[in-house]
Amino acid sequence: MEMLDIYNSNGETTGRVVERSAVKVSTFNSNEHIAVSIIYIENHENEFLIQKTSKEKGGLYSSTGGHIDHGQTPKEAIIREVREELGIAVDENEIVDLGFMVVDFPIRFVFYLKKDIDLKDVVLQKEEVDSVSYMSVNKIKSIIEKGLMIKGHAKVFEKILEYKTQNKA
Repeated sequence: MEMLDIYNSNGETTGRVVERSAVKVSTFNSNEHIAVSIIYIENHENEFLIQKTSKEKGGLYSSTGGHIDHGQTPKEAIIREVREELGIAVDENEIVDLGFMVVDFPIRFVFYLKKDIDLKDVVLQKEEVDSVSYMSVNKIKSIIEKGLMIKGHAKVFEKILEYKTQNKA
């Protein structure tokens, strides 16, 4: 049974917990959210590691991410998700925390990692991920424009690009 903390719009846990299978937007107040962590991993050729989700998960493009389990920090969740979905271990000190975004119902904690990951080292979690590849910013923008990326991940990508522009990353 997967349990999730409920967050408020300020990115803080409320002390309430819900079973993931029981999550229905209509049962939450406007200031209540479940939370997901999303990371964009960029190599030194300025390409991002993008996933194509499994058919069971919709077959759309996304970055790596997932729900934050009860009692987990957003950073712990993203380290777990990278390990589960890609079979890759990342050091928490390498990850840049870009805060959170309230987009629709889930609150999204946003992370960025500049790291060269060899695709031969990736071990996919087949229930969630069909394939991975590196893509340029323009290719990702094209996928977003065509509606082929999960909407929340597309919104997070905008925040990633803002961060890169402001920090010349």
